[in-house]
Amino acid sequence: MREQASNDGGFHDSIPGYAPVHRMSQPPRLPYGSPTTLSGISENFALHSSLESFITARTLAFQKAYPHLADARSPIRAKVLNRDVAILSSYHHVRQILCDDTIRPCLSSSQAYDELMAPFFPSPNLLLLDPPDHQERKSVWLEKMSTLSSDIQALIRCCVLDHFRNTPSGSLIDLYESMKSLSWRILLSTFLQREDSGNGDDIAEIEALHEVLLRGQFSLFPVSINTPFWRSPRCKGLQARQQLQSRLHSKVILGKCPFAVGDPEDGQDIANHLLLFTSSLAAKALASLLTAVLLDLFLFDQAGTPLSTKLRSTGDPKQRSRYIQSMVSEVERLSPPVVGIMRRTTQDVVLRSEGDIAPPTLVPQGWDIWLYFSGAGRDHVAFGEAAESFLPGRYSDTQSTQQEGFAFGAGAKTCLGKGLIQTIAMAVVESCLGQAQTSESTNAPMIDLQGDGDELPVGVQGWLGWQPNVRPEDWARDMKQLPTQRPRKPVMVKIQHQLAA
Repeated sequence: MREQASNDGGFHDSIPGYAPVHRMSQPPRLPYGSPTTLSGISENFALHSSLESFITARTLAFQKAYPHLADARSPIRAKVLNRDVAILSSYHHVRQILCDDTIRPCLSSSQAYDELMAPFFPSPNLLLLDPPDHQERKSVWLEKMSTLSSDIQALIRCCVLDHFRNTPSGSLIDLYESMKSLSWRILLSTFLQREDSGNGDDIAEIEALHEVLLRGQFSLFPVSINTPFWRSPRCKGLQARQQLQSRLHSKVILGKCPFAVGDPEDGQDIANHLLLFTSSLAAKALASLLTAVLLDLFLFDQAGTPLSTKLRSTGDPKQRSRYIQSMVSEVERLSPPVVGIMRRTTQDVVLRSEGDIAPPTLVPQGWDIWLYFSGAGRDHVAFGEAAESFLPGRYSDTQSTQQEGFAFGAGAKTCLGKGLIQTIAMAVVESCLGQAQTSESTNAPMIDLQGDGDELPVGVQGWLGWQPNVRPEDWARDMKQLPTQRPRKPVMVKIQHQLAA
């Protein structure tokens, strides 16, 4: 029986990740929790409402039941959509899953996402492929991505200035909604070569179809029903996917994307990936990141001075760029847009605790593993006492060995768009700050966002890392975490600029 790990020789030797030193003293145990089918129904809604609250509540219950164990981020067991799930929120465990070469072959992305993603994002695509096919396709797409315009920063800067130019100076804006609009503009300009003189109705319809697809994908009613009187969200989402594939494939054939088409099969492959790259999920993830970055840039008070003021006064462009990059990396660690990813075990897997101070964890074959990036990025074992605090200069030392967060995953399946998204985030910051004044340019445009950071909801401040030890109920009240993280209520800021209309 797996509920009571055996000490018999031979059984554990075949399990990936198992360390024999634990055979007598610390046999593997299942993740904490004993969910039933009935409790699984409530857990579906609890997870959808707030992963942070769900995980923290169960971690506190674990610590209360087992106060002698020091592992504060123990794996949690849940039952979601009638499947056994191990939720991992420690940096050490997440890194094992993503980077341990003895464990990764025992995991499947495609099986984990079969119901959630595969019907909406047709294979083959990098998100759903497992080794060895994944490595081969990723090499192809790394080469394709390298062909993106070398002056992508200029394109982003143009998008940013045009976006804010259309908002009168002095206006109050909902920052997340504004960043979502900007994110759509940037992604479509990058991957579909959108031009303002183009068909705006066509672009708007692409965005609308993506929204329908996303609602179908994350519907709590995962059944496709199509009747003359009513269609389920999943059914609508699948129909939206078909329309999007057709539209995107047409644009690929007409040369309205940056990737060259070698043959008809290549054209369909490009269209499949464009469906991912321009998806509502991608736009909302970028909007989440940009919202956190700009709140940190303009509203975070560091010794009485906003970061924007500090960076504008920095005379060395390289030093300024390095500090912006550090700030963006810190935002990724604390506030990853997508809170986690999934894997499914194809064999029994044993995960070691940090320093082997607690019993190893057994994740049986056929279970799902949810990697909770938000928790792993705040693990005190990995990041020290200030793990939950926003330190914009944490990564500014080029010699630093400080671990990074998991906003883009890690290891062989690190997100293909990591470099592009980081470039976009840095270019948005640079565009808002304005270029350093030179003899050729003395009136570089600047964009300012004004507001009182202390007035942000407690849960939002916790998300940003401005206030540590935020209660789970505050986080659940003030933040949405699915499909991407964002404040539950609008965060209104005043925009100031001198951009000509």
